[in-house]
Amino acid sequence: MPITPHAPDELVHVPFRGRDAVAAGQLTEEQLRSSIWRRLMRGVYVHESVEVTSEVRLAAARLVMPQDAVACGLLAAWLHGAWRPAPGRVVPLDVTRPVLTAGTGFAGLNRRRLTLRGTPDWGGGLAGHSEIDRDVVEKDGVLLTSPLRTCFDLMRERRLVEAVVVADAFLWELGLPRVLLAVYAADRRRWPGVRLVRVAVDLCRENVRSPGETRLRMIYVLAGLPEPWVNVPVLDADGAVIGVPDLRVPGHPVGSEYDGGYHDEADQPSLDRRRQNRLTTMGSIQLLRYDRTSVRDERHAVLDDLWRLTGLRAPVPLDDADFWRPRAARAW
Repeated sequence: MPITPHAPDELVHVPFRGRDAVAAGQLTEEQLRSSIWRRLMRGVYVHESVEVTSEVRLAAARLVMPQDAVACGLLAAWLHGAWRPAPGRVVPLDVTRPVLTAGTGFAGLNRRRLTLRGTPDWGGGLAGHSEIDRDVVEKDGVLLTSPLRTCFDLMRERRLVEAVVVADAFLWELGLPRVLLAVYAADRRRWPGVRLVRVAVDLCRENVRSPGETRLRMIYVLAGLPEPWVNVPVLDADGAVIGVPDLRVPGHPVGSEYDGGYHDEADQPSLDRRRQNRLTTMGSIQLLRYDRTSVRDERHAVLDDLWRLTGLRAPVPLDDADFWRPRAARAW
């Protein structure tokens, strides 16, 4: 039997802890399970009409973060606006403390203490550049690892392709300078996982708009093919934009498109068909379309498609280990 929605005025516009609302008699546990309430984090809810802005994210974090905690990992990426959980998934409560601070760990959390530059207990040397030396920033009363540190930590927890996915997201969503990420990694050259980070920094690009685009692009790049152009507009004779394929093969009238979940929503399929027809008829571009299954399980078929259209054979065999997504990386 469907749950009858109930939305008290005082809960409609702000995030709240479910247990507090139940204790105050504003909602019952059954009403809290109604589809009008979206679960942002463990125990934190928001009304379905609320746009999840930076202010809403910070308000949600303040409700559940322990005192003196520093948000890190995916929580910090979410607070910075570089990552969004998939529909129905919640933001993990990734928090840490500087490694030398007193006190016990946080109950129920699995993040170890981190060595954080710029905190009072840091006793090592500094590079002399504030963005590289300051690992902790404050946003409206919430402490979190800086964009550079957050990106660096998430990259070194992953295999090569997923590390590039993280870097591309930070470059696109936050405008994080690629050169600064390279300098940050070089300054921490003895840290665990930094070798992979430095390779991934060489492969990341500023104008990649989605993780699917990154994974598709890396199939071509790691196979030794010419690096595709990313989101470069196709123009007609008058300079008007015909369409913007996700990827284009240099020197060939061929493009590739990654179709994420939103391509099945509302009017998007019709818009996609019109754009593909314009690219074919007006831009003479043949467009190959791929989805999650293609980049996860059919990478060799992707390369075969390109070979049949362009004659380009992949000179380097793909290593499946580069594309492996451990459980910690699957949220991205």
